[in-house]
Amino acid sequence: MGWWKTANGAVIGDPAADYVDQLQATGLVLVEPDDLPWKVRECLVALYTEGIDRPPTDDDLRALLGFCG
Repeated sequence: MGWWKTANGAVIGDPAADYVDQLQATGLVLVEPDDLPWKVRECLVALYTEGIDRPPTDDDLRALLGFCG
């Protein structure tokens, strides 16, 4: 499992990407951070905090959703 910075400085991680991929496989459409249900955002905050010791920014989430989309 890894975490990496995108060209624009956002951070994406395998645990978060796997989680979003699983959600999208159920038919949930996630494009922008505002599309995230509160429970999903809560889980992503926990994954980022566990992985990189901080919650995700909206730029992180936007990059993650774009990567998984």
